[in-house]
Amino acid sequence: MSFLIFCSFEVGGLPYKMAEILNKHGVETYYVSLDQNASGHDSTQFHFGNIYESWDLSHLFDNSMFSISFVQIHSIRKIIRILKQIKVKYGISHCFATGSLSYLLKQAGINYKYWCYGSDLDQQCFAPIWQQNYPFWKKCVIYPYFVFKIRNKQRNSIYYADSVMIAPYQIDAYNQICPDKKLFHLPHFLKILDYKILLQKKTENRKIICKGIKAKNFFFSSARHVWAGNLSDASDNKGNDIILKSFEKYLKLSNDCDTKLILIKKGPDVEASKSLAQSLSIDKYIIWVNEMNRGELDKYYQAAIMCFGQLRTPVITFSVVEPLANGTICVSFFEDNNSKVPFYKEKPPIFNSKDPDEIANFICKLMSNKDYYTELCYKSWCWIKDNCSEEKFVESFLELFSRS
Repeated sequence: MSFLIFCSFEVGGLPYKMAEILNKHGVETYYVSLDQNASGHDSTQFHFGNIYESWDLSHLFDNSMFSISFVQIHSIRKIIRILKQIKVKYGISHCFATGSLSYLLKQAGINYKYWCYGSDLDQQCFAPIWQQNYPFWKKCVIYPYFVFKIRNKQRNSIYYADSVMIAPYQIDAYNQICPDKKLFHLPHFLKILDYKILLQKKTENRKIICKGIKAKNFFFSSARHVWAGNLSDASDNKGNDIILKSFEKYLKLSNDCDTKLILIKKGPDVEASKSLAQSLSIDKYIIWVNEMNRGELDKYYQAAIMCFGQLRTPVITFSVVEPLANGTICVSFFEDNNSKVPFYKEKPPIFNSKDPDEIANFICKLMSNKDYYTELCYKSWCWIKDNCSEEKFVESFLELFSRS
């Protein structure tokens, strides 16, 4: 019995890491990416560099055959033919997939379970979100293309799956696409450091980063900036405006002149965030840094006094669990009141709110009570250790397919 991890969108390299973790724990797993032209923070290469493993079969597919927007009939036939060959040669018995070309697996005779990573279900399965003042004639041209080249493929990829993993907030979108499809849940997966070693790294990295930004402490958010204009209605609204308003209220309550907020220059609304910070008169306390890979992100997560996740879309993402894994308290917003969607049985120890006043008061409590702060840091790490370790992921993965 062997497994295949398939993606036509690399989701920040996470499908690749799934295959790596499974192989590391003795589970024979192969990996195929049809997104090898990807670049930036969504790509495996950005986060992990050029890695060549014997279980990575992506090289069997010619890059020229699958620019996702322009996959031609002859390329589709070739992809299906190669997938059939992989199934036979490597004895593929189970498949975990994500991305809009996953439906090709079904045509190759490979049954699969599908992971909805967010915008694939929320946005690509429905009408596009147009920027403000977008020309009407362009909408008329782009919409038919969107339907036939993106929406239909994405819907088919979800529809043809044996079962689907979604976040609780996605239940309405799921009900419109495939309400009778079986749901499953897999935990996030993170490498867990020994806590004593982690504390040493936290101290070292805090010293280095604080020296570089000329501050005693800092808060950190890795969320890309999606929140302004028409994007305020987007399913992946990160609530960056709430982060800035919460920070501004904290500064007023505490008169803290020694703490800064580090944000990443990533997303369509970076300039909107800069303008808001200026209007709130907190821009001098904001440090902007370039996008970074997961290895560099860990240093900021470790060094931060506290992190912000995303504060409008109610979901637990890696921007939440990665700080917790690094023993850092996180403020984020999620809802888990939909029992129809399989999810974590135990809530993570994050401060769950999207109210700037509540958040500011919570931060004041953190900064003024060292014992409370230390205890919550440790609880954050413990929750990840119990719920999101590599071992827990492998156990859950094997249990999922044993029920098939």
